[in-house]
Amino acid sequence: MKKVTFLFTLLTVSLSFGQNQVANGDFESPGFTTANTGSGGVGCPDWSGFKNRIVVDDITSSFSGQVENGDGSLFQIVSGLTPGNTYDVSFDYRWVAAGGTALTVRVKDELNVTGTGKPNLNLIGGTESAGYALNSTVDQWFAGSFSVQLPAGVSTVRLLFFKANGNRPLNLDNVSFIEDTGLSTQDLAKFNFKSFPNPANDYINISADKNIDKIEIYSLLGQQLLNNNINSKNTQVNVSRLSKGVYLIKAFIDNTVGTYKFIKQ
Repeated sequence: MKKVTFLFTLLTVSLSFGQNQVANGDFESPGFTTANTGSGGVGCPDWSGFKNRIVVDDITSSFSGQVENGDGSLFQIVSGLTPGNTYDVSFDYRWVAAGGTALTVRVKDELNVTGTGKPNLNLIGGTESAGYALNSTVDQWFAGSFSVQLPAGVSTVRLLFFKANGNRPLNLDNVSFIEDTGLSTQDLAKFNFKSFPNPANDYINISADKNIDKIEIYSLLGQQLLNNNINSKNTQVNVSRLSKGVYLIKAFIDNTVGTYKFIKQ
């Protein structure tokens, strides 16, 4: 199931992404229906937590995981990771109807390697160092994304969506946790290609010594969010309508392609 975020149409394309470490991140287990859920308990296969279930979203008419009204959580233990490596996390979310809309996504050190309890790991592209706070707009799907570099010794984490009492239901979909395998940042070096600032707020400035043919922007799941024909050595790309998070920008110059990661603040 795929969502429409803001006014961008999401187009899935073929990019080099690693394997998703999250099981059932699209909440579409074969043969699963909402009749299998247990309201008030854990209703999402491969996920844990409390007061969660599978629902048919009334906007998309397809399955989503839901943290129910009031307090509740969805989390998954992700193991077999490589300490020191960077992983990209992305997901779609929607608050259901008006009310409390406060939730911060966390990645926790599940085995307590870095401290007592289950410490929060610092995020790259989060809205705070150790968390990603969701947009509070209701009844609209948004895309969230960030990256996390695992500290030494950390190979198992908890990806946690938890909200306290007084908050509305939250629907989730397309959750991924993918190793960053490196991007083709050197391919355009011969053209003196530059992309700044990073992180960016509203605009990204693009320049090169030769005409830039085209710029494309993708989510970490490979969904195309923007496609601009440039035909100029300098341009400014408007990213103001993207949600906060981590994205990929793909630039085309003279039959050469380079892919770069940037953070939208």
